[in-house]
Amino acid sequence: DVWTGIQGSSVSAIPQDAPPSSTGELTIFEGPSNVGIHYGSRIRGYICPPASGAYVFYIASNDHSELWLSTNADPARKVKIAFVTGSTGVRQWDKYSSQRSGTIWLQANTRYYIEALHKQGVGTDHVAVGWLMPGGGDERPIPGSRLSPFVPDDSFAAQAAMPNDEYAGAAGEA
Repeated sequence: DVWTGIQGSSVSAIPQDAPPSSTGELTIFEGPSNVGIHYGSRIRGYICPPASGAYVFYIASNDHSELWLSTNADPARKVKIAFVTGSTGVRQWDKYSSQRSGTIWLQANTRYYIEALHKQGVGTDHVAVGWLMPGGGDERPIPGSRLSPFVPDDSFAAQAAMPNDEYAGAAGEA
């Protein structure tokens, strides 16, 4: 989702309750680079971890961004796990400590709602999300094979009732 004509660089300026100017699907957890100024974007969907264990998420962007993850497939249960309040280089995962989530335990083959918000002011623009997987492998950015599109209905309800609805170690602000 992209909203155009939005001044400033704060994520809070994104009018998420208004219809976006355009929508589309991505094949990797990374938005296009150098496409404009004064816009806000939201990349959302579901992530399905390949193995159970401890994951660490990363976000890189120019300008500000936030990364949100739900304890299950329900978007209403999302919490902020990482953020950028300045700018990073393209795929620069280590400029700010806030770009890195705490350790988050995820269950294999379970869908979790995930959302990246990105606010572009002026200058270059980009946003990308990656993760460090159990065993030390990393995918930065996360490939589309781990993701599925957001479905704006109650399709998450059956999974929301599953016992896997909590994780430990989320960093950032709720």
